[in-house]
Amino acid sequence: MLSTILYIALALFALGFSIFVHELGHYIAAKKRGLVADRFSIGFGPRIFGWQHNGTDFRLSLIPLGGYVSLPQLADMGRLEGGEEDEANKLPPISYADKMIVAVMGAVFNILFALALSLVLWGVGREIVKSTTVGHVAEEIRNADGEIVPGPAYAAGIRPNDVIYSIDGNRVPDWWYFQNAIATGVGREAGEEGRRQVEVGVLRGEEALHFTVFPELVRISSDRMRDIGIAPETDETSAPIVLRLEPGMPAIEAGLQVYDRLIKLDGEEIISGAFLNTYLANHGDRTIQVTVERDGRELTLPIQPRIKEGETSPRFGFAYDFQYKTERVHYNPVEQLYRFAETMKMTLYALVHKNSDVHVKNMSGPVGIVHGLTRMAQIGFIDLLWMLALINVNLAIFNLLPIPVLDGGHMLFATISKLIGRPLPQKFMENVQGAFMIFLLGFVLYVSFFDVGRLGYDMGLINHEPQLEEAAPAGDEAKP
Repeated sequence: MLSTILYIALALFALGFSIFVHELGHYIAAKKRGLVADRFSIGFGPRIFGWQHNGTDFRLSLIPLGGYVSLPQLADMGRLEGGEEDEANKLPPISYADKMIVAVMGAVFNILFALALSLVLWGVGREIVKSTTVGHVAEEIRNADGEIVPGPAYAAGIRPNDVIYSIDGNRVPDWWYFQNAIATGVGREAGEEGRRQVEVGVLRGEEALHFTVFPELVRISSDRMRDIGIAPETDETSAPIVLRLEPGMPAIEAGLQVYDRLIKLDGEEIISGAFLNTYLANHGDRTIQVTVERDGRELTLPIQPRIKEGETSPRFGFAYDFQYKTERVHYNPVEQLYRFAETMKMTLYALVHKNSDVHVKNMSGPVGIVHGLTRMAQIGFIDLLWMLALINVNLAIFNLLPIPVLDGGHMLFATISKLIGRPLPQKFMENVQGAFMIFLLGFVLYVSFFDVGRLGYDMGLINHEPQLEEAAPAGDEAKP
């Protein structure tokens, strides 16, 4: 519990520092351009504590949903940021260049921070599933409704040892890109009830083949995402890893934990998933001594399999999979930033496309981001740095969207004023900013509701599936 709290604290610090970096960009640019910056706040709402320096109130505020630098001359947030209604009118006007430079510098600082993190990653490298060689093709998968259906990739003709090289005509550099491309895909057959569709290019020996695959929706964590039922090559020398625990079942009651490595059953080494399942089938009527590796040490847990109501076979109540084959890559910083931006572009495009299965509820708010950072911190410090770089690129892109309240909205207002040759009415901008602030808070609360559900699911507190299998369906889980 103590280590978990420390990981959460590290994740909170990482997110808070990213927000600080963003606002620092605005603050430094504003000061360099001679603007008034009366507040520098991490969080919104009432001030908890802080200090005054050089005419600026540096503060930590009550609502931890971001942060802001109050710049009355840049955008008239007025009462929304706690200022006076006519505050901007008492200050000298600033140029269009001042407004655009100050507004964009928050995103620039996030990109610079991501670049610095990418330089570190370039030097030390990161273990990823680089190979796109297919290790397993499921003949059947369980869809999001709990039904057993034919595996889409197998039905299309994809087989183990095929090497995936393109998705919908785009080159596939590694397995992470492949997963994102499938999940954010928008392809469908013609017609109102057209099936989901993706074009997959593979190399089979020297031969290039193309398959039309019809993805199914599956459960990935608590989300419903597109999947075609394949997995990369596994490291046969690694022990299976516990990915999820089912509430009310023997495994979680005995003290088994997510990320435990399954080593032995009654002293016999676990050499495959088939061995684990066969042993359970033959000895499910008694307590089994399950040896696991946790934090570098081995411990043995006595677990008595149990038949769940409505089922016929005894189960421990956990999902597992094997570690995929990884290799250490050293992507240069420009390539890393491009790949981060490409991922954001794919996600945004899927969000607005009518044929997509990606919805607003699949996005992450502060709760989901902290949960993701916490999980990456538990896996390793390098993975945490990678996640932090990705988040900073996403923050930069998101904040530049032309939406009032965001930096892109300030730039939009400044550009409109420049085009029409006069400032927009202060009251109008305050009303628009206020309306979009309410919208933004509603959006954060909406996605946070689903974040909490995903958090409960990953912690084993919520079970969304009709039945949790002992062996996770291929491609259904993200690998550590």
